[in-house]
Amino acid sequence: MSRIVPSPATGPDLSGRLILYVGGRHQHVSHLRRIVESYNGAFVHHDGGVEQSLEKLESQLERADAVLFPVGCVSHAAQDRVKRQCRRLSKPFHPLRSTGVEAIVAALASVNSRAAAP
Repeated sequence: MSRIVPSPATGPDLSGRLILYVGGRHQHVSHLRRIVESYNGAFVHHDGGVEQSLEKLESQLERADAVLFPVGCVSHAAQDRVKRQCRRLSKPFHPLRSTGVEAIVAALASVNSRAAAP
């Protein structure tokens, strides 16, 4: 993952929305937090059940405005739970094929545009 934090002027304004990132690599979490916060969002991470319980994931899903998860770096059980709960709660979720900055920013822009839609 690139260590470059995109400029807030080139990305979406998340307007304080809480973004839950499930899974991924532990060493990327602080970088992802900076990206989300640079776009005026709040960030929370769940490791997908490695050390944190999937029950804790349930409460984080309820609070989140949108959920992102890298499909290659999270368990199938966590992916299934995210998809099922997000559908039940009518929350957007974004499976990411890459952990790159471009994929993250594109998903955040989608969160922003979906929230702005009537």
